[in-house]
Amino acid sequence: MKHSKLIIQFIGLFGLVLILPACQSTPPTTRVPGTTTRPAAIDRGIYKASTAKEPLDQHSLPRDFPLAISGDDIRLQQAAALFQSGNLGLALDMLDSIEDNSLSLDLRTRKRIFQAAILLQAGGNFQARQVLRGSVESDRPATLAAFYLMRAKTAMVQAETADALHALLKREQFLTANQVLENQRMIWNTLMIADLQKLKNIQQQDMSAELMGWLELAMIVRKNSSYDFASTEQAINNWRIKNLSHPASAQLLDQITGEARLTKLPKKVAFLLPLTSGYEPAARAIRDGFEAMNNDQPVNGRYQLRFYDYGRDADAAVLYYNQAVYDGADIIIGPLGRKSIDGLLTATEIRVPTLLLSPPTVQKAIQQNLFQFSLSQKLEAQQVAQRVWLDGHRHGVVLFPQTPIGQRMATAFIQHFNKLGGEIVNSESYAAKETDFSPVVRRLLDVDQSKQRIAEMKVLLGGNITTEARRRQDIDFIFLPAANRNARLIKPVLDFFYALNLPIYSTSRIFSGKPDPVNDRDLDRIRFPDMPWMIANNVELESLRTFLQGGWPNKDTSYNRLYGLGMDIFSILPRLKRMRENSLLHYQGLSGILNIDAEGVVHRQMLWARFIKGTPDLIDKQSTYQGRFSEKKFKAIPAIAPAARQ
Repeated sequence: MKHSKLIIQFIGLFGLVLILPACQSTPPTTRVPGTTTRPAAIDRGIYKASTAKEPLDQHSLPRDFPLAISGDDIRLQQAAALFQSGNLGLALDMLDSIEDNSLSLDLRTRKRIFQAAILLQAGGNFQARQVLRGSVESDRPATLAAFYLMRAKTAMVQAETADALHALLKREQFLTANQVLENQRMIWNTLMIADLQKLKNIQQQDMSAELMGWLELAMIVRKNSSYDFASTEQAINNWRIKNLSHPASAQLLDQITGEARLTKLPKKVAFLLPLTSGYEPAARAIRDGFEAMNNDQPVNGRYQLRFYDYGRDADAAVLYYNQAVYDGADIIIGPLGRKSIDGLLTATEIRVPTLLLSPPTVQKAIQQNLFQFSLSQKLEAQQVAQRVWLDGHRHGVVLFPQTPIGQRMATAFIQHFNKLGGEIVNSESYAAKETDFSPVVRRLLDVDQSKQRIAEMKVLLGGNITTEARRRQDIDFIFLPAANRNARLIKPVLDFFYALNLPIYSTSRIFSGKPDPVNDRDLDRIRFPDMPWMIANNVELESLRTFLQGGWPNKDTSYNRLYGLGMDIFSILPRLKRMRENSLLHYQGLSGILNIDAEGVVHRQMLWARFIKGTPDLIDKQSTYQGRFSEKKFKAIPAIAPAARQ
């Protein structure tokens, strides 16, 4: 009997050794949730580390920059190989492991260029600028030219016009004669994209004669009417005579004159909107934002607007589109909604520049007249993935609603996070009208398995143990793309099930548009991106809200984002073609820092905030903005309404 009891105790202790670690930590896994909890739209393959690599974009390295050369530190060569294969995270980790004191001065500089390029490609614009701050150590002209080009690129991506110009002018000192034209073309494009007010502000600063000359030329071209080429050409010729010693090449000046001859800014703007349909609030918000900016212009500088309402009949959008073309529209804005857009792209040729307000269901072949500018949830989810990765997180879980938008956001996030080198360990979805989130959260965090193991131990050992259930320990963040109402219910459940110390990331949908400190207190610590128009403050924003938006009835709702979108559409219309030709060109908009890719899609870099005491608080403190709700408001509002941005 004694012998039998000893055997039983030994078996029990052995089982305890096996089970106890499992109660405390779940080993990393790449398993996919079962089909009962994962919608069909979320493909099994996106949970695995991505192996398909994309070509490096123009935000990465200068074309002639050597990733690695013979005799380089072996780790630098390994980082170069990882970067070329698309493994950004591993390449950056390798570079970070190299001590500067083990490198020559030139290699130290090349390492910084390399680090900035990786960060830029991963969306870490602010971090890339930090890497390039301070003095440069190399004495090789090619390395110095590459360094200042990267410094210019990081400034351009942040829409910091003055810093970009200074870097490009510095770069020119280290270029060969045949490289100067390309550099000066970049200077000119930067000047053409910036707001006139921003250029005027730069003119108030101390500057070199060279920069002063560039600014004077830009102001001449920007202020002269594009419909009066003769006066523009004469003004450019006068500038040439006055600035004979300026380094601007004759070839570039000829190109500028030629552009002025060919440029015709859009005058007749047609809106294709479902103003009498379920989309009415959204359509009117976009229209109202655009009109507010347009009406603030001098009468002779306003667009001629015409509105075509296709109502509830999405198929009618094609007929109204053709009518707008027949009526002589220079540019068409709309339609709004996937069905009407899909029908338009299938049924007719895009004959004039057209700015779609929603993404099509299926991306069509690239058309030079076609642009997209919307509050894309897919692009926003990708931006969240970048932020999570840049914050140092590599393993996480996703909890999303069983809606088309929720599924698109989850898919976009997971795919992009995998591409950066992260891993999604688990994913769960919930019904949009759900009110009890305990079951789905327990599954997400593997709390049920922990409780089951505890129950098994108690049966095995007769209940003589004291322990508690725990969540899985192989994750360092949660992605929660939930609407405000659901998030208020989910966050306390996550806290209850042992996720209180995990960073939670969401999208702009988590903020209703109006601060609600009482009801949103449960959202504290959740991080999310949003428009400057919604969560930031400065003199310009306060002035626009006060004098242009005025008593607009929906300014405290989520439709305010679409109002800001309408204002930004007004600002980028004359910039569409130039920005598409060079996606490095960024414009500081109200909905974010904007750029346009080769397919004509407008991308937005938003600001990041987190809930503190129930109100959004900016995370990245910048001199450009301060928090709209949690910090003291600007009081220096101009006495008169500001002229709309040009």
